[in-house]
Parts: sequence; C-alpha cells; structure tokens
Amino acid sequence: MLDSLQGLQPHFAEVQRHMQVALATDEPRVAQLIADLGSFHGKMLRPALVLLVAEAVGNISTIHHRLGAALELIHTATLIHDDLIDDANTRRGQPTAHVRFDNTTAVLLGDYFYTHAFNLIADLNNSSVMKKLTTTTNIICQGELHQQCVARDVALTEAEYNRIIFAKTAVLTELAGELGAVEGSIDQQRAAAAYGRAAGMAFQVADDCLDFSGDPQKVGKTLSTDIERGRLTLPIIRLLENAGDKRPALEKRLLSVSTPEEVAAVRNLIIDGGGVSAALDTAREYVKDAQRQLGVFGQSPQRQRLWDLAEFIVARDF
Repeated sequence: MLDSLQGLQPHFAEVQRHMQVALATDEPRVAQLIADLGSFHGKMLRPALVLLVAEAVGNISTIHHRLGAALELIHTATLIHDDLIDDANTRRGQPTAHVRFDNTTAVLLGDYFYTHAFNLIADLNNSSVMKKLTTTTNIICQGELHQQCVARDVALTEAEYNRIIFAKTAVLTELAGELGAVEGSIDQQRAAAAYGRAAGMAFQVADDCLDFSGDPQKVGKTLSTDIERGRLTLPIIRLLENAGDKRPALEKRLLSVSTPEEVAAVRNLIIDGGGVSAALDTAREYVKDAQRQLGVFGQSPQRQRLWDLAEFIVARDF
C-alpha cells in the first residue's frame, strides 16, 4: 500500500492470522471452499486505519489485531456480495467468488464471513464494541439497498449520493478509526472517527473515478460496472450538473446504455467532459478534512503515517 506501512507488516500478518483462525472449520468441504477462495479480501485499508490510529494513540495490542480482522472480514463479505450484484468477473486480478463457484455459494460465503466477524468481536466480551459493529453493519446493508433503489435515477442529487457512500463505505472506515483509538481519550476517539469518515468518503469517490479512468490491470477488477448498472456516481453527477441544455439528451443516453461499445462511449464522454477530474477535486477536499482531524495526535512519525495514508487514497491508481 505505502512504503511508510512496511513497519506494520508483522501487525498485518497478525490481522490475517486472526482472519484465518476465525474462518477455520472442521467441515472438509467448507474448508476447501475457503482455501480455494485464497487471499480474497480488500486493500486492508480498514485494518491499516485501526493499526495506524492505535500506533498514534499509544501501542498496538492484540485487541487491535482482532478488531482489524473483524472489519476486514465484514468488508470482504460486502465485496463478495457486490461482485455478484455487479456480475463482475475479476477482483484483484482473480476470478470473483460467484465466477469461481456459483451465485448461491457466493451469497453463502459472504454470509459466512459476516458471521465469523461477529464471533471475533464476541470473544472480546465488549458489548459497546459489539453494538457499534452491529449498528455499522446495518447501515452498510441499508446503503447497499439505497444504492439499488436509485439505480438509473438521473435526478439523484450529490447530497443523496453522499448519504449512500457514507453508508456503504465511510461508516466502516469511521468505525475503524474510532476502534483504533479504543484505548485513547474521548477526544482522540472522536478525531479518529472523523478522520476515518472523511478518508472513507475520499476513498469511495476515488474508487468511483477509477471505475471510469482506471487501468483494469492495476485496479484488478472489472471496470465500468457503474455505467452498466445505471449507477449515478459523482463523476456522472458532476457531468450532468454542467450539461446545461444538453442534459436531457445526456440523461437519455445514460439510460439507454446496453452494448460494450455504448459503455465505452459513455465512459469516454464522462472523462472528456471533466466529470472524473471534478469528482477527484471533491475527493481531495475530503482528504484535507481527514488531515485536519489529526491535530489531536500531536507531531509524530505516527501522525505523519495517517497524513500520508489520506494522501495515498486519492493519489492511488488501484
């Protein structure tokens, strides 16, 4: 992810070990499914947030490894389900779960990851953390449902888009920040949560931009799915806002996309029309907001790592 995170590799290894232990089963056929799935997970952003905040507050302990593992299991469950919904063929350059197995198995695998994430937290015997995790997961599911409800709605506003991406993405990074500071002061917990929220908003906007402008080989997943599924993400919203009297024709074009050639043409239109660059400007504002929260941690190498992580979110090309 970042050169500055190399020193955390032993902690990332512990996070992954907790994930493997949590998913372990005595049922050979299920164990084989998990083994066949391999290291299918996200970019480890959520565990990185937990670990970096914990480091800035004081010390990283076993509880942070478990928290990072639980959050990554939840995120992985959403990836498995999202890929099925989007009919995406690849993730991190590998066949997605529903392609590798089948749709039903993919749904059940996602559920398996969800339930084992809760088991990890239950073992901590901390009802407050468990309540936060269940509330966050409910919000994620609501965000995904909300996104489905507004598909092909060309009247979608930026405010509603923001509510969707907060629910489906930023609420989990917000929790990662807050839980990273679980052993810190109330002010540190609030600042870390605000940092995670802004970083998550930036991450999702940047991800929505990469769906148009990214290199499939670097991004490692099927691109242009937002166009195919009729999702109005920020690059499209920005383009429509500036379309003037051409907006009705543009809306009609967006709603009628069906062939690969039409998808490619709309993709180029959004890039050339400035939709992606305008959305990235917004992502950079979220990064600045995240960085403004870091004053409570004082000047330190640990604080700088959090600063650099926020910068990376928008600068990345994968």
